[in-house]
Amino acid sequence: MSAFNNVSKLISIRTILLSVFLLLMILPLVVITYITYKKENELFQKQVSQYLLQTVGQTQRALDANLSEIDRLTWTLLYEQSLDFLNGPLDSSYPLFEANQKFKNMVYSNLFRGRLEHIRAIYFITAGHEVLSTENLFYTYEQVDRVNIQFVMDQIERQPLKMNWFSDKRSIYRLKDGFETPVRASVTAARRLIDSNTAKLRGYLFVQFNDRFISEHLRNVQIGSTGSLLVTDASGDVIYQQDPQLSQNNKISQAIQALPSQGQGLQIVDGKWLLAFDTSKISGWKMTAVVPINELIGPNQKILRYLLMMSAIGALVAVIVSFLLATAISKPVINLARLMAFAAKDNLHVRDTQGPIQEISILQFSFNRLMDRIQRLIQENEKQQKEKREALLQALQMQIHPHFLYNTLDMIYWMAKKHKAESISKLVTALGRFFRFTLNAGQEWTTLGKELEHVENYLQIQSFRYRDKLYYEIELEPEVAYVNVMPLILQPLIENALEHGISKSQDGGKVMIKAFRSEDNVLIVISNTGRQVDLDHVRLLLQNAASNNHVGLRNVQQRIQTAFGTEYGIEVAAGEDQGALVTVTIPYRLATFQEDQEGA
Repeated sequence: MSAFNNVSKLISIRTILLSVFLLLMILPLVVITYITYKKENELFQKQVSQYLLQTVGQTQRALDANLSEIDRLTWTLLYEQSLDFLNGPLDSSYPLFEANQKFKNMVYSNLFRGRLEHIRAIYFITAGHEVLSTENLFYTYEQVDRVNIQFVMDQIERQPLKMNWFSDKRSIYRLKDGFETPVRASVTAARRLIDSNTAKLRGYLFVQFNDRFISEHLRNVQIGSTGSLLVTDASGDVIYQQDPQLSQNNKISQAIQALPSQGQGLQIVDGKWLLAFDTSKISGWKMTAVVPINELIGPNQKILRYLLMMSAIGALVAVIVSFLLATAISKPVINLARLMAFAAKDNLHVRDTQGPIQEISILQFSFNRLMDRIQRLIQENEKQQKEKREALLQALQMQIHPHFLYNTLDMIYWMAKKHKAESISKLVTALGRFFRFTLNAGQEWTTLGKELEHVENYLQIQSFRYRDKLYYEIELEPEVAYVNVMPLILQPLIENALEHGISKSQDGGKVMIKAFRSEDNVLIVISNTGRQVDLDHVRLLLQNAASNNHVGLRNVQQRIQTAFGTEYGIEVAAGEDQGALVTVTIPYRLATFQEDQEGA
């Protein structure tokens, strides 16, 4: 019943095959889908990133062209005599007013005639700190923002031949509260003007543009569906932004501030935003496109859905194919297993039909042959059992002879007692015990105590043969008296000790037998005096099964190793007084009846 329960807990071959097929089919499908999606996602993001970088670069170049045009419009102030009205003294109101009117006419009519809708105000600060302005209000140098003018002057001195561009935060004149106009200030362009003839400083030109100057070029630029453009100057001040909320995002602001001061590139912020930036070589402005990464991977979600649909269809096909394959392979195996279980209940007439699968067909053919073989063996066994019963009856009949022998020996024993022949009575008693143990030696096991008792009877009989030439002594520890041994394993060793040792010595000799426990083993040490034996020859005989000499000794060795293992057996060494020292090693295993007695 327990074996049946254990079998019922095992996994069926159909389940194993189905699991393997599904794993082999679905796992590659999942891996391919995942790799395809990842590669497609990487390729798509790379393409979008390159497109975004190209868009920013093109927009930056278009804006640079606008800035370059402003720079070009001011070249006439460097190489023509347009500023001759500044040659006279401007220390009174009227000359200053006249110079201011000429300045207005010059910049509005000649220089920036096509750009007036982009200009908020134009200032010119002479080398003598007189201020000319296109505004209706008059400004003096004392009204200039000292911090901003110093910052602007420092930048101009670094690049004296170029137009320098600044954000509205660097405006040299700031409107006071209450003077705000619908046209908001945007950026300021500033450059140094030098007389081309004398190379003397004439002053500094400041062109303050309104917000339309940049927005007209950037407001129609689309950065995806939710992306936005952000323009900052070299100091990090915001010049233009499509989405004001971007500059309020601390992580984006910090990332833009940390971007390289030159060149272009891409950067991911917080795993949520992709920044594509390009730096202008003309103005030093950094144009940054900010796009949510979710927008970039949005189209990939469609690809993912298509891939998942294809994977689902592939998985369904894999399940169906796996089920059919597992069924085709496992069905004959399961049927064979059922037939074997049926045959285990003594139904040996069952046979299996061979199928188309070669390996399983071999199993089915072997099963059919096995059933035929088992039936023949059963018939042969029944025949043998019949013959055995007949032999047993004959053996029972022949038991009359041993009983007759025992009765005769018993009669001789009492006759020896009657005539006071003690030596004869001892010999008969030992001989009777010897025959009784020998005739019962067909049993598989005995105890070490009984085996040594048999050896003692054998030695008593031999002592009558050798008269005063044989002495023996047996020591048995009580602890090992009930250890399991095979019968008649010590008598051949004693025979060898008598035949090859003591019998060939004129003075006879002594046989010592000691049995004791050593850890988990039992050692039986047999030593004899007398003639020295050839130890190498004896050891070779123990290993050579083909030799016809010392059959009894080799037989004992094989019986011990067959019963207990190759680590047990016989070892032969030289004795102290000539002779030999034989050690028999067996495991310490108590006989079953002794264990039962100790348990009781």
